[in-house]
Amino acid sequence: MEDTLRTIRGIAFDLEGTLVNVEPAHHRAHLQIARELGLKLTLEQCLRGDVLPHFIGGPDEVIYQEMLELAGNPSGVTAAELLARKKTLYRENLRWATFQTRPGWNMVLVKALIQRLEVSIGSLTAKEEAQVLLNRSGLSKLFPRRHIILREDVTNPKPTPDVFLKTAERMGISPSAQLVFEDSPRGVQAALAAGSVAVGVPVYDRPEVHNALLQAGAFRTYRSWGEVALLELLAAAQSQA
Repeated sequence: MEDTLRTIRGIAFDLEGTLVNVEPAHHRAHLQIARELGLKLTLEQCLRGDVLPHFIGGPDEVIYQEMLELAGNPSGVTAAELLARKKTLYRENLRWATFQTRPGWNMVLVKALIQRLEVSIGSLTAKEEAQVLLNRSGLSKLFPRRHIILREDVTNPKPTPDVFLKTAERMGISPSAQLVFEDSPRGVQAALAAGSVAVGVPVYDRPEVHNALLQAGAFRTYRSWGEVALLELLAAAQSQA
């Protein structure tokens, strides 16, 4: 029988949501645009996914196409125009918002370093916006710049594997030896497409959110970083072919 064990040698962390909770800033922008289209949507409705199925995890282009279909597009605006408007609103939020890393994640980083694992960030956030998050959260001091992969570093977005192929390359390991922490189904799909093991740590501890991550192929999901027992997880992840 062929040996299916793998040795995890590095960890890649998604940035937005997974390490730094920026979801409220994104959601405020989404809901503002919905109001401008005449839609009376609540955050609760959107989080359930029964009104805008892609509200969590995006991509934004699809979210705005769904909004237009829901509103009947009375103004003739395009999804691309809504996306440009959203980016403006989001950047305005970035100017005053204080961003902190999610509680408990730093213990996972410490344990990873003790185990002599390589660590990286794999995100499709644009460099300008990512730098704000990295600096204000203190993450820029914890990861080598070469190990931080951003939108400008890859050709194709998630769920294609580009970003996690690149994180593995920069860490000097095989993608199959990489464990990826993500908070969105598209991110999980990208990790699996790269040949890595994906684990979900969503911002919202809701059954439908966890189920979406598992359906996308996540090996496990956790309600918070405080639940992640890294050594046990690494041992279990070795058996994932």
